[in-house]
Amino acid sequence: MDEPTRGPRAGAPALDRAAFIPNLFDRIAPHYDVMNLVMTAGVWRVWQRAFRRHAGIPPGARILDVGCGTAELSLLLAALTGPAGEVVGVDVSPRMLEVGLRKVAAARPAARVRLLEGDALALPFDGGAFDAAASAFVMRNVADLGRALREMHRAVRPGGRLAILELSHPPSPLLRIPYLFYFRRVLPLLGTWAARAGLPVAPYAWLPKSLETFPAAEAFAAAIQSAGFSDVRFRRLTGGIVCLHTALRA
Repeated sequence: MDEPTRGPRAGAPALDRAAFIPNLFDRIAPHYDVMNLVMTAGVWRVWQRAFRRHAGIPPGARILDVGCGTAELSLLLAALTGPAGEVVGVDVSPRMLEVGLRKVAAARPAARVRLLEGDALALPFDGGAFDAAASAFVMRNVADLGRALREMHRAVRPGGRLAILELSHPPSPLLRIPYLFYFRRVLPLLGTWAARAGLPVAPYAWLPKSLETFPAAEAFAAAIQSAGFSDVRFRRLTGGIVCLHTALRA
């Protein structure tokens, strides 16, 4: 298996993610949901259904959505926790939050979702304020993965849950080879299409880079445990293209 935890190529300049990521997502916010469906060929909906079944979010819970973006996961979490629960989403991109707020306002029935501007590396909440913390396709983008996980651990009460949906590295070469082909060959073609359609090309260039140094499922599970969580488990989806990681705060 290709080593997923290797560092940037020799001579490559270090990327300041703290400055780059908010700007990137501000630019793509109006088209983010459409591009997600295009890039995943609609499989994003399958992963959402898997999250519903296996995340273990209890009814009536108060849930933190880290990197909530356009509130896609926040609305799913609100459906899981029900009318007695509450979802609080935080994101560093004001324009993503604008899109999310419009979706929350249009939700029927009305969802108990509150969206705030905030940084995953310094969550603006007291310790133990939530029954659960969740994120979807966010951890690859943070400037300090360990710190983001420790902040999620701090925000969740003892006995609370963690659920993270994230891209991963397929263990089978039968899937890994076409997967890498897609990232290296097909995504640039999608970038060309995006440019012709007047959409930003940046996400098609960033996505392969964000995955390149992200740990494989086993290593990411170890990082979650190192942040203080227990009962850490992961479930591979679509052959390991995506993993759903769950854990408890001890």
